[in-house]
This record gives sequence, C-alpha cells and structure tokens, in this order.
Amino acid sequence: MDDFKELSKATLAEVKAFGIKSRTVIKNFERSCRLLEAFLQENDLEFSAESAEQWLSGFMSLKEETHSQRHLYLSHRRALLLLLELQNGQLDEWKVYPTKTAQRPTTEHYADLLDQYKQHLILEGMSEATITFAMRVVSMFFRYLESMEIDSISKLTAINVSDFWGHDVFSGRKPMGVQAYAFKLKRLLLFLEDKGIVCNKHLHLAIPKVFAKQVSIVTTLSHGAEQKLISNDKLSDPLGKRDQAMILLALRLGVRRSDIVGLKFSNINWQNDTITLIQQKTKVPVTLPLITDVGNALMDYILDSRVDSDADEIFLRGYAPYKAMKPSSVSKVSLKYLSEFEQDDCPEKGFHILRRTAATKLFENHVPSSIISASLGHLDPNSADVYLSTDSKRMRKCALSLYGIGCTREELL
Repeated sequence: MDDFKELSKATLAEVKAFGIKSRTVIKNFERSCRLLEAFLQENDLEFSAESAEQWLSGFMSLKEETHSQRHLYLSHRRALLLLLELQNGQLDEWKVYPTKTAQRPTTEHYADLLDQYKQHLILEGMSEATITFAMRVVSMFFRYLESMEIDSISKLTAINVSDFWGHDVFSGRKPMGVQAYAFKLKRLLLFLEDKGIVCNKHLHLAIPKVFAKQVSIVTTLSHGAEQKLISNDKLSDPLGKRDQAMILLALRLGVRRSDIVGLKFSNINWQNDTITLIQQKTKVPVTLPLITDVGNALMDYILDSRVDSDADEIFLRGYAPYKAMKPSSVSKVSLKYLSEFEQDDCPEKGFHILRRTAATKLFENHVPSSIISASLGHLDPNSADVYLSTDSKRMRKCALSLYGIGCTREELL
C-alpha cells in the first residue's frame, strides 16, 4: 500500500500546484483516497483502472439519490480519475470530467462530417463549452439518421429534419432546452448548405418554428434606479465598497460577473488606466478604459476594505477563509441592492441587467455597434444590434407611416 500512499500524496501535490485551494475539494479528495486505500487492503488488490472501477461501482447507487449523495459519488469519481491520470503521466491540468459523453456516429461518412464541423467551429472561435454542446447535438442527429438507415447526408430531406423532433430523447424536455438543441442543429444545417454538402438550401427552415430561438425585449435599469444604486448608503461600509466596485465594473464597462470574480491585480494597468483580460465565456481578450469612478471604487476597496490575502483575485468573499468569490455570490450581491427597486425601474434583479444598461448607454451616446461589440467582447460583431431596440428616440424614426391606409372610425372602436 506504500505505492498507493505515495501516488495519492503526489496527486494531491499536483492538485494544489494547479491553484486549487478549496478546503472542501482537498478534504473530499483525501476522504476518497482513505476509502479507496481501505478497499484495496481488504481485497488484497493493487491500484489499477480495474480495481478503481470496482471500488467506484459500490457507489453507483448514489448517482440517482439526493443531491448530496450524488455529489459524494462525483467526488469519489474525480479522485479516481485524478489518481489514474497521474499514474499514467497524463495529469497536466485541473479539468472537468464529464459524466456524459456524446456517442459518435458509427459510420465513417457521418464521423468525418462531425470532425469537419468541429474544425469549422474552432476556426469560428467558439468556446470549448459551445463546441462540446454542439458536438453532442450533431452526434445525436447523425445517429438518428443512421437509425433511419439514411447512409448519406445528401439524402437528407426536410421531412427527416422535422421528424427528428419527435425522437424519444426529447420527451419530457423543457421548451428552453429543446430550443437550445434546435439552434445548434440549425447552425449545422446552414453550414452544410453553405459548403454545398447538401443540395437543398432550405433544410434549416424545416426546424419547427416553435423551437426557433426567441428574441426577448432588452431590459435595463431606469436612469433614476441607476443613480439611486450607485449612491446607496450600503455601499459605504467595508463590504459595500467591494460591492460598489463590482457594480461599477458591470454598469460602466459591461464586464460579465465571471470576469469580475476572476479579475486579478495583474489585469489592471494603473499607469495607463486600462483593464486587460481574457474573457471566461468567449476566451476573447479585451482591453477596457479604467474610467475615473471605476478606478476610484477599486482603489477604495483595495486600500481600505480588502483583507490581507495571498489570493491573486481582487474580489474576496466577506468571511473566512478569505478567497476569491464565485459567480453565484456575485448574483447575491445584485439581488441585495436591486431588490429595492420597483419592477418598472428594474425589470430583472440579476447582475446581467447592469451589463445591458452599460451597452444601452453606449448606444445612446451614438457609439457604433461594432465598437460596442468589441468593448463587450462579443465574438459576433453584430451581437450588439439587439440593443438598438433600447434607443427609443431613434427607433421612433423607423416607424412606418399609416398614410394611405384607410379605415373608418367604427373600425378603431
């Protein structure tokens, strides 16, 4: 068992070297190692993929139980995979171990198409999470075509596309979830049409309209709510100074909450008054101006309120151990302050409404949409066009005249 003890110690050292400081993660790993070591001793086994899988199988029933029991199973599974990767010399980063992997199509034709489409998404600059989900949807669609004995994509018809949504896998799914699948499949069909891989240039129209991606009305803070928010008395206490800096980063610069919690001292250039970071969501680098009120709020928090900590991240949670905040904690911050406003002044209480308000202010100041998209870090330069609807003055100019459309008074009643 000395070999296993050395392996577990070495694995834990690597985990810590990756910057993992969570006591919960470390305790869970140590607990899993103790249980696994006891199992190996009782059964006189050496650690291997087979013995590890045998040990994990004893916890399989937990997968379908309560949230805490499922979490226990997943923590055991993670420890097992970390140990195996180090044993095989493959542990080079902290990563997610998906519990579900998309089944690839079995025929070479569809497998090649899948790889071709993946390369297309990579060249388009899509994030890893977006590509992973797209591969799952496309793999499911190709396997469906295989089950229908459609051996070539050239034989695909609009009826095949429409019938796919009656597949058993979609039974019980929430509408928003099905819409996400429909959007990814539409992107695939547009790719196939654009590349001439299919002759029918209208296949994407076969996706039922009920599954079409919905465009919602952009909601923002009212001017009055914005002014009350930044002058809130709660923002003057030590914890409030942290909250104020986060709020202004979103409200003035449109920074996402994931990037706010990940903001480090190295991201700020105080001499040039800039913030440079690589966005968590899109992996797109962006440089933003460190405008006066944002810079002052950051300085107030860092110099007067931030506790001493070895953490590289600027924003720390308000209780020990003092470490970087999580995006979910930022959502609680927005709820704390935005819940004070009426629905008309603040239609949503989430942190993202601050980012939308920032984009709207840029439009009101006649900043081109391409510049707004760049400052918000959008992959698609047209993504900011949705904020055009918030500029009521210029939208009124787009209204069509009713001149020439005759109607009687009775028709208006």
